[in-house]
Amino acid sequence: MGCFKPKGGTGDDHEEDKLRKQINKRIDEELKKEKQVYRATHRLLLLGAGESGKSTIVKQMRILHVNGFSADERKNKIEDIKKNIRDAILTITGAMATLNPPVLLENPDNQFRVDYMQDVASQKNFEYPYEFYEHTEILWKDKGVQNCYERSNEYQLIDCAQYFLDRVHIVKQPDYTPTEQVGYSRNCKLTLN
Repeated sequence: MGCFKPKGGTGDDHEEDKLRKQINKRIDEELKKEKQVYRATHRLLLLGAGESGKSTIVKQMRILHVNGFSADERKNKIEDIKKNIRDAILTITGAMATLNPPVLLENPDNQFRVDYMQDVASQKNFEYPYEFYEHTEILWKDKGVQNCYERSNEYQLIDCAQYFLDRVHIVKQPDYTPTEQVGYSRNCKLTLN
């Protein structure tokens, strides 16, 4: 017999129904707001080969539309910038012997610098001592290294190589801090002061 609720119900049932309706209304309103935010969100799928500039576009959008990067974020990018310099000089000096025809150093006395790059600077936990920057600057000025750079279409070189190699004298400063621009370095990029 007690399978059905009496028609009039109790006051508690009426309050529960009222509370359920309020909760349901709040949930519906929240879902409606989330749906509006979702529809207003622009999504962009960037496709492209390696070194084609996909991450650069995202970073430039951040600079233009999200007020750029904080001082802490810029400070955190110093290691990425140093790694870009190392990767660039390692790649160029490593490619010199593998290109056909091979590229020779203009100054053969710089060979020990190339050896340093390939043997010491290539180590995983490299600390970037001052001599690294000195070797890099001297190698970058060598016409043979420049000729190899000019042939970078024959091997894969990070797109920001020239930018950072031209600015080693800035990055090696103990008080160096990157500027706001973030479009040049790999791994979340920054440019130089």
